[in-house]
Amino acid sequence: MSTLAPPRPAATRATATAGLRGPARAVVRQHRRTFQLLILVVVLAVVGLVAVALWVGHDAGLFASTGCQVGDDSPSHACAQSVRDYMDSQLRLRAGRSWAELLLVLLPAAYGVFMAGPAIGRELESGTHRLAWTQSVSPARWLTAKLAVPTVAAVAATLVLKAVTVWAAGRSEQYEEGWYFDGLHSTSGVLPLAYALFALAVGTLAGLLLRSTLRSMAVAAVIQGIAVYGFSRVRIHLWPAVTATYGSSRIDDFHPDRWVVDSGYLTGTGERLPFGTCAGAGDSGDTCLDALGVTGRYVDYHPESHRWPLQLVESGILLAAAALAVFVAYRLLRRLHA
Repeated sequence: MSTLAPPRPAATRATATAGLRGPARAVVRQHRRTFQLLILVVVLAVVGLVAVALWVGHDAGLFASTGCQVGDDSPSHACAQSVRDYMDSQLRLRAGRSWAELLLVLLPAAYGVFMAGPAIGRELESGTHRLAWTQSVSPARWLTAKLAVPTVAAVAATLVLKAVTVWAAGRSEQYEEGWYFDGLHSTSGVLPLAYALFALAVGTLAGLLLRSTLRSMAVAAVIQGIAVYGFSRVRIHLWPAVTATYGSSRIDDFHPDRWVVDSGYLTGTGERLPFGTCAGAGDSGDTCLDALGVTGRYVDYHPESHRWPLQLVESGILLAAAALAVFVAYRLLRRLHA
């Protein structure tokens, strides 16, 4: 008489169903070293930034208890050394945030290189993808798993690192940069996520098109670099600027938190002259401006309220390009492997 194996407990079945299965599980196992490296990098960055922020916060508390002010830094003042120590401490926090912001810029490029090379290009180049396709896994399902698992990991890593960077920025009291600085702007808001998704999509398409590990990785890195550099040059023009006019050729009340797009002189007829007009006239510069009929100044600028419109336009372009790359990747895969 045969003996039937007892059914597995319901809890065991639920655990197995809740876990990763099929191609997604295979992707995690195949690239577990890469995912572990990503976790390690993010954890080290988070721990380092949190430690620096807490240290600087402690120093700020000690400085506040002395009753000294930041302006009391003349060599003869009793607070000079305390002020210098406090400012040095704040500078360490600024440096820590700069490293975290640099990591937010570099990680998307790493995502794109990973997708183009180890995740897609290497498998197509070596032919190991056929093994998955012969085990009841369609090409579309294979590509979906290849995209979904790294996307979840990249989004989680970006959100964690971004949240800690924002928290550290809230503890900074000195050395604040303008909101429009390239490093700060490109790592604030939703842009880090947009760049990460763009890099993943472009890397996937590069791997499918080139089917070569090294060439795909190089192309993905170059495209990501072009995107970062290109937007740093044109993002100032992604939203209409505000124009301020002044009745004098000098400006005394311009706010430093405004991102200047263009500035120059206005003539009585409303004509705009470049800011460098009469720059070589020396002491007779005012005479030169009067001779040209200059009656005032103009400044085209972005106020801080334009931060989110600029962010959303740039993010929208990146996400649209990412969606197009993913669409082309699936169409290409379907055409080559119907």
